[in-house]
Amino acid sequence: MNTFKKILASFVVAAMSSSAFAVANPSYEEVRAAIDNTLAKVEAAQTALNSGNNAEAVVDMVTDARQLQKDIANNVLDVKRNQASSVLKQARTALLKNDFEAAKVALADAVKRYKEIQQLYASTH
Repeated sequence: MNTFKKILASFVVAAMSSSAFAVANPSYEEVRAAIDNTLAKVEAAQTALNSGNNAEAVVDMVTDARQLQKDIANNVLDVKRNQASSVLKQARTALLKNDFEAAKVALADAVKRYKEIQQLYASTH
């Protein structure tokens, strides 16, 4: 009987801890907003870079975009989101090295990728 109580207590603790760590799936609106906000921030960074803003300000925008893209939580989009995030990282690295041409190319690629994510998500929902 004592063993039974231990097993039962283990199951109860396991059930409580797994429900405590469960994360609710984001709603359509939350994912859509994350995509739109990320795309807007990447486009703003691209515009700022093309306008000749200082690299530090553009780096901050790219960093913000990389943070925003983390909220794009959708199994279908995860691979594309990770690839686009890598492109943002390349842009940030180029900016830190003052390689503005490489940063422009990377930001243009990132804009294209996030627009593709936006269209893919809209077509599946």
